[in-house]
This record gives sequence, structure tokens and C-alpha cells, in this order.
Amino acid sequence: MKITSAVLREAGRRAAGWLAAQQTHLGNYRGLTQPDASGIYADTDDVGCYYKSVYSLRVAGQVGAAGLLMRHVVDRYMRQNGDIYTNEQSRSSGSYGSVFCQLYQNAWFARAMAAMRWYGLGKKIVDFMVSLREPYGGFHAHVKPPSDIIDACATAVGALACLQHQRPQMAVESVDFLLEMLRAQRDPDRLWTRWREGTGLVTDLAGVEEKNHKYCYVDRNKGQQAYWIWAWPMNVMIAVYDYTGRPQYLDGAIRIWEWLARAHEDAFHFTTAGKGGWGSAMLSRVTGDKRYLEKCFSQMEFILSCQQPAGWMLGPGTPDFNAQPLRTTYDYTADFTSWLMDASMELGYMGM
Repeated sequence: MKITSAVLREAGRRAAGWLAAQQTHLGNYRGLTQPDASGIYADTDDVGCYYKSVYSLRVAGQVGAAGLLMRHVVDRYMRQNGDIYTNEQSRSSGSYGSVFCQLYQNAWFARAMAAMRWYGLGKKIVDFMVSLREPYGGFHAHVKPPSDIIDACATAVGALACLQHQRPQMAVESVDFLLEMLRAQRDPDRLWTRWREGTGLVTDLAGVEEKNHKYCYVDRNKGQQAYWIWAWPMNVMIAVYDYTGRPQYLDGAIRIWEWLARAHEDAFHFTTAGKGGWGSAMLSRVTGDKRYLEKCFSQMEFILSCQQPAGWMLGPGTPDFNAQPLRTTYDYTADFTSWLMDASMELGYMGM
């Protein structure tokens, strides 16, 4: 299938339509368990089911569903200080957002508020996020328990939230720090993701379970890596270049893209690579160079191959709906919808 703006837009709309059809009148998603007396399903009572959906529903045209879902998030999960998490025992499901980058969900909600033009609510969310930001621009990986670890992805999505919510100087400072992290890399086969002030890149894996090493570095010789951890920095560098016109930010983005382009094919053809596919389309737009589109098309082809006739997304190698955790189905469908719609916008600008 030829990848065009229209093809991606239609696929994104079908996916968002499926998501909207799963909502109850409260805005939450239906689960596979019986709801309690208040209409809450135990298996979807998790920020992990919702944090990407608000943005994706909004940009795919399901505006009422986006508003209703955000109402549920505010009522159920948002705290007085602007933080958003499931409960005191678990910020969200999974290991990445709950342990390695605890501001990740917050940043998706900030992104959605910019798309919805709800700047007051967005300000409250970003006010909390920047409380975890160091003056030099790095964002902390942990909210609770406190940690001195700065995370590349937390910093990138924090910078984007700052750019989207009228704090451009903070965004610039954070991207300058990301460039410092990039310059500090010494292993040609790994991009390390964590930083400690005073000592630099954290390459000591002591105390980190082996299954979570993928969140500490991206290995370009292996497949199924957490590519988004450095794709988000690439994307915010493009955004800050777009805003400032300063060439060092574009140069940094291209350096990351070229590193990923020489990596395992999964770097632009896997469940975790959607951010890089969108970033490739952005690079083509801002530079006029069509060579970036090959990687964008590869990732969009992967996403389209995951879409089922009803619109929802099935992970590769998973035989059917029942074999995939429901939270994963909501997550993949919302995640992939965002890249379909955002890449569609970029291709549309380029007349494709």
C-alpha cells in the first residue's frame, strides 16, 4: 500500500472511533470485569489506559470523547498539585512509566491540553512537571520515591510541554542539556538514557533488573529496544529548531536520526518506534530532504499492519484480542493513532 496523508488519516480515525466506542457515559473505558456500583472497571482503573488516549482522540476528530475522557482523568486521577497518577500504591501500570520515567504520563496529558487549547489545565499540569526540573534543564526520572537520576525521555517530554505551554526558554535550556547528554556518549553502539549531576551519564547497571536494562540504554545492534527514549529528544530538538531557527538543534536531531537509521531494523519498524517515524516525517518537512521519509513509511507500514478491521491495534505475534492484555490494546491503539495522525499532518504539508 502506498503511504499517503489520506491513508494514515483514515486509519487513525478508525482507531480513534474504536476507542470512543469503548467509553462509558463517565468517560472511562469498559473492561472485561464487572463494573462496581460507581461504574468503574477494575481492569481499566489505571492511568496507563488513558494517558495517550486524550491526545489521540482529539487529533483524530473524536473531540467529545476526548473531553469526556479528560473529565474522568481529572475527577479520578488528578491531584491538587497537578500531578496525575493511579493511586498511592502505583502511579500506573508497567515498568517504564511507573519506575523509570514517572512524568511520562503527565507529559502526554500536557500535550493533549495544548491540542485541546485548555491552557489553564495545561498550566496546572506543567507547573507540577517543572517542579521536577533542575535549573540547567534536566527533568528527574522519579516523583516518588525521590531520586537524583535525570532521564533523557523525561527531559525531552518535559521540554516539549514547556514549549507548548508558553515556557520557551525552559524548553531551550532543556534541549541544550539533551545536547550535552548526546555529546557525552562514548559507546558507538549504545545511547545511554540516564544522567547524574556531577558524574554525567549513568552507565552502572547495579541494582537494575536485566529485563529493565533496555530503559537504561538503547543498543542499536539489538531489536525490540525502547527507541522512544532517544526518539523523543530527537523530536523536541526538531521542535525547538522550528521555534528558534538555531542550527545546533537540527544538527542534534539529525545525529540521533542517523544513529537510529544505522541500528537494527526495529528502530523504525516496531511497537516502540512510532516517535521516530513521526520524527522522520518532521525532519523531511523542515529540511526538504525526502530521504527521511523511507523510515517514516517503514514505521507507518508497521502500524497499519497492526490494525484490525474494527480499528484497534494488535501487537505483532499476538494471535487475537483475548491474547493481548486489555490495557495493552488501549495503549497500542491510542499510541499508534497519534503517530498516524501526526505523520498524516506532516505528509499533508508536503503535498503527499
